[in-house]
Amino acid sequence: MARQRIINAIAVCVLVSAFSQVVSTVASAEEAQESVGTQFAYGASSTLLTVVHVPLKAALCGTATVMSGIAYLLTFGSKHVAKDASDTVKGVCTGPYIITPQRLRADGE
Repeated sequence: MARQRIINAIAVCVLVSAFSQVVSTVASAEEAQESVGTQFAYGASSTLLTVVHVPLKAALCGTATVMSGIAYLLTFGSKHVAKDASDTVKGVCTGPYIITPQRLRADGE
């Protein structure tokens, strides 16, 4: 029962994200020189990639945080390890989580 709720919640999030991409795609297709089909493909691709990218990036961020904490503890709080661990966590956990059509086109970053 709980698994079905989680699946339903994910499906609703994907549909809402896809719908918002389609609406913005149609609106921006009038301004851009690309066809509506190309715009829609970028929007659908960005939605699908975001659905996959966000949980994987969150898992990687959590893993990097835990591993950095373990390294810090095993070295008894070494300043060098603390700086490296902090830099690693910043590098992994920052950055865009949402993939937009502009990022797919390499227009924006």
